[in-house]
Amino acid sequence: MIKRYKIFIVLLILALSVLTFLGSNSYKQIRELEKTAEMVVHTLRIETEINSLFSQYAMMQSRTFENKLLNIVDHSDFFDIQKDSTLKIYNRLSALTSDNPKQQESLKELKVLQKDFYSTIIAINSNATTDRELGNALLTDVSALMRKIETIKASMLQHEEILLTRRQDQFSESRRLNPIMTLMLGMFALVIFIISFWQINKQRKKNDKTTQFLESVLKNTENIVSYYTPIMDENDTIIDFKIVYVNENIEDVLGVPALVLEGKLLSDVMPSHFENGVFEHFVKCYTLGETQRFDRTHKFKNINFRFKTNVVKLNDGILATAIDTTEEYSIKQNLLSTKDQLENQNLLLLDNRAFLSNIFKSTSNIVMHFKSIRNDIGTIVDFETLFINDSISDIIGDIPADVKHKKASEIYPNIFENGVFEKMVTCIEEERQIEYETQFDKNGETIWFHATAVKLNDGVTVTSTDITLEKNRAEKLNILNAELEIQNSIFKDAEGVADIGSYVWYLDTGSANISDNFYRILGYSPNAFDVTFDSYRKFVHPDDLERYDQLGQETVENGKSDIHTYRIITKAGNIKHIYVNGQKVVKNGRSASVGVVQDITNRIKTEAKLRTKNEELKRSNAELESFNRVASHDLQEPMRKIQMFVSRLSEGELEKLSDKGKTYFEKIDSSANRMQKLIKYLLAYSRINRTKKDFVKIELNDTLEKVLGDLEERIEASGVDIAVDTLPSIKAIPFQMEQLFTNLVSNAIKYGSTTEAPKIVIDCKKLSRNKISEVFDKKRKNYYRISIMDNGIGFDQENSEKIFGLFERLHQKNEYSGTGIGLAICKKIVLNHKGHIVAQSELGKGSTFCVYLPA
Repeated sequence: MIKRYKIFIVLLILALSVLTFLGSNSYKQIRELEKTAEMVVHTLRIETEINSLFSQYAMMQSRTFENKLLNIVDHSDFFDIQKDSTLKIYNRLSALTSDNPKQQESLKELKVLQKDFYSTIIAINSNATTDRELGNALLTDVSALMRKIETIKASMLQHEEILLTRRQDQFSESRRLNPIMTLMLGMFALVIFIISFWQINKQRKKNDKTTQFLESVLKNTENIVSYYTPIMDENDTIIDFKIVYVNENIEDVLGVPALVLEGKLLSDVMPSHFENGVFEHFVKCYTLGETQRFDRTHKFKNINFRFKTNVVKLNDGILATAIDTTEEYSIKQNLLSTKDQLENQNLLLLDNRAFLSNIFKSTSNIVMHFKSIRNDIGTIVDFETLFINDSISDIIGDIPADVKHKKASEIYPNIFENGVFEKMVTCIEEERQIEYETQFDKNGETIWFHATAVKLNDGVTVTSTDITLEKNRAEKLNILNAELEIQNSIFKDAEGVADIGSYVWYLDTGSANISDNFYRILGYSPNAFDVTFDSYRKFVHPDDLERYDQLGQETVENGKSDIHTYRIITKAGNIKHIYVNGQKVVKNGRSASVGVVQDITNRIKTEAKLRTKNEELKRSNAELESFNRVASHDLQEPMRKIQMFVSRLSEGELEKLSDKGKTYFEKIDSSANRMQKLIKYLLAYSRINRTKKDFVKIELNDTLEKVLGDLEERIEASGVDIAVDTLPSIKAIPFQMEQLFTNLVSNAIKYGSTTEAPKIVIDCKKLSRNKISEVFDKKRKNYYRISIMDNGIGFDQENSEKIFGLFERLHQKNEYSGTGIGLAICKKIVLNHKGHIVAQSELGKGSTFCVYLPA
């Protein structure tokens, strides 16, 4: 029925669509006719304007010919008026043909001819009697122009005639087809309406029969069927439902006829629906369109009814069908109650079983139950394993299922040797709990167990706990106690060796406990007297009592003190310097100061001696400064004079000396030069110091380049090849870096190879301090290692430290020149920059000097 109803709806929509199309098509046809008529009128108007325009040209031509025949000079306004009229017509024609490119092109062509036409006519009318030949020629031109204008006119008229014919054909076609189309569509719509009316009438009769059938069903059904429509507030929120229909079965429940209930509100008839959630189901069904199914217990006239309700949305309301399941529900509830009782009992059993199972699985203890195996006379001779938990797998390697029902003699034969079997038998026979310890050897390791045996029926349940860890800990504790006694003895001896004592001073009462060596520092044997803050005060030197009292007060108030030293007078009358350091703690629930004391008398004496030595060093440094001044002035001046007189003698008197005298003279000159150089290097060495203001940021590449420039002559003379890596920027004293590179490169040149081409390589690498194998005070995180390597004569590695000493030389003066101060200067410069320098070499295989400077 629903399907047919949809077909009728489709047919009606189709009929309406046809009528709508018919109306729109008729309107469209009328508009087309109007448009075609307008186009025809437009074409006729254009033709009229074309004729008017060209008639103006003809009138001007005719007037010109007339004036020429009569030999009249026309000075009237006729031609100006005609030109104005022609211009107006031309503009109207141009506007009318604005959408026609062909006509616009003809008008442009006409405009050009028009200009010539006007000028020729004006020329003819202004020179009528002057020159006959000229006048005839102009008339000929006017005729020629007029023929061209007529040609354009004919072309434009012909084009418009074509358009007019086409538009008339369109008009005729639309006028012929429109009535036929309208008639056919009207007939089609009428047929659809007739068919639809016939089908709808037929369906109405069927609906009447269906309605009668449904009414019969609703009267005879045992279900309560009702139909509701929603009641909404001003916010379109459903606040109630109106009872539109309810069948007669409602009277059996409410005791009210169905007709009385129709039209009433749900809240008035069944208010309980708003309390038990039925109203919310109704709202949800109507709002979301979802079918609602639910069971509810309702109380009417003090009687409980159980209904299973099915609610569906229908048109503008909801249809509810309620089935009375009161009897079924009662039977079901009884069955469920019985079932619940059985399930609860079963669950209780399962829970108990699961609880025990979880205990057995989670516990690390081994739980076993054995059944007694007796002989003919009733004596227990063995046990059968009935239960054992999973923990046994860690001991014997077998899983519980593998050992179940096996004899104890097969699984644990050793229980018959270590007395466990007798304990299990005693537990059963005497019916008492027995505890014992036993051990088990596994892979050479002994495992200890504490076991508890409890009688159960004619068997025994044994619970074993692994106590190996406790056994080991107890053994280790015994060992630690022995070691602690030894350490206490060693500590007491160490206190005596280091002159150290310890104390615990309780701040609330002033009582104290001191170590044995503290007693000895005071000159007493251990525990010779009871120590308190006041009793100990008598040992303090009178001049330091104020310091001691202040130390005590600060310790009581703050738990510590900034005073750590004072003097004491021992039992023998000796004065000792004491250093004390303590901290506040809570001991046995009491505030206390715990610390150590040390006899620093020897250290105080050593420091006094050190201060004396420092004073002597300062005096020595002052004397050295005085020597520097003498060396820089008093020693260098005689040396300069000796060199000056030697130079003068060599220039004038050298040739007069004998060969032996010349030899002596050369030795004097060489010794004087060496003495001058020695004084120079001594001054350089003594003046190397370190002040922060001398340190600046320098580019070592620039410094090395300057040094190599100064040594250019020596480099060329020796033929040495020098390769230089990129050097970093560092903070340093510029002239000292120059001195460092000068001395190291000079040495590499001086001691260059005599068997192959000399070569020097200078490279640099940044290293973290933990990657530097050399031992020195590494205060910086990173260092630059600058290496000066040569392939020269080298030296024995055992002299690698010696060469940095003052005046230390590895060669004779006649072999290699030098003062023995150069490398000492290098070392002092590197130390001045918080760095380190080392030398590595082998005879005949060259040397490498590594300088470490802070990065």
